[in-house]
Amino acid sequence: MVVINEGVGNGIIVAPLLAALERRYPGWRCFMAPNIALDAEWVRSAVGWQGASGMFPALWRRFLPADREALWNFIDHAGVELVINLRMEFAEEDGNYFAFRSEATKRGVECWDLHELGGQPQRLPFGEQAAGLLRAHDVPVDLSRPAWLAGRRQPRPGVIGCYVGASAAVKRWPPGDWSTLIGQLGDRGLTVEVAVGPGADEQALARRLSSAPAVAETVFPQSLEALRDWIAGLDVLVSNDTLAVHLAAALGCPVVTLYLATDGDIWSPVAAPDVSRAVQSAIALSCSYMKPNGTCRRYYAGCPAPCAAGVRPADVLIELDQLEWSRRRASHQEVVK
Repeated sequence: MVVINEGVGNGIIVAPLLAALERRYPGWRCFMAPNIALDAEWVRSAVGWQGASGMFPALWRRFLPADREALWNFIDHAGVELVINLRMEFAEEDGNYFAFRSEATKRGVECWDLHELGGQPQRLPFGEQAAGLLRAHDVPVDLSRPAWLAGRRQPRPGVIGCYVGASAAVKRWPPGDWSTLIGQLGDRGLTVEVAVGPGADEQALARRLSSAPAVAETVFPQSLEALRDWIAGLDVLVSNDTLAVHLAAALGCPVVTLYLATDGDIWSPVAAPDVSRAVQSAIALSCSYMKPNGTCRRYYAGCPAPCAAGVRPADVLIELDQLEWSRRRASHQEVVK
């Protein structure tokens, strides 16, 4: 029984890990909470994972006392012998899980979790921490080839995507900064496409930015597959910290991520440094609302988000220039000259 945060980006990160687990224990049945990425056949096929044998409610991942009886009934009925908890939480706020784990020990149910790695969450990417946990339990995990969707990639030279949305407002870069960056990208001779998620406020932002001369198209992907295919056709992506970043890494699309209210050392995608670069808000890292697991306490509670001021368009351009994509492009332009 595998427990993860419900975010779709988390599903993209753990998909190869689940495939490694299945290869190690091919006869096991796996139960999970619903996750759009892990429910997708093309994701399972790409990593070589058969898929879950059954599902349980997403909120059980919190191990709340109110859900405990139903959770144990499920475990007993399904014959679950092992719970792998990949939910990234720090010890002081994970008491409900510790209470569950204590009861599990008494019932003879084994538990693996990120707390085994010691103390407070390490400032290592979540994917690496999860892989480290599996390796500690004799599950071989190879993260050396992270672009497991690379076969779908068909980049259009000179087309750069700006994913300006995010599920939480505190993770969205202000429109004025996006507008400045888009103008500077246009000055470099790049064609910009802007995309967002389904939220009305996100889409309003995209429409506001669509009038910039450098913006050739505004994209509103209606599905995970549509977002995947849009990113697959980009030369490079600049994005808020959201699902698009992890899809880009899996596709092998160079990406620069803006970490406004999260810790980029923890929530960076599984990718090589010359493919993935981070722009981190130092204000966010020093904020009292930043949890040790690299997430903001006020995602959904409302916040003026001063952390957004910690990322400037010039910072993004610097990181773009560090990508292998940028070096190849500069070399090509020299040849053309």
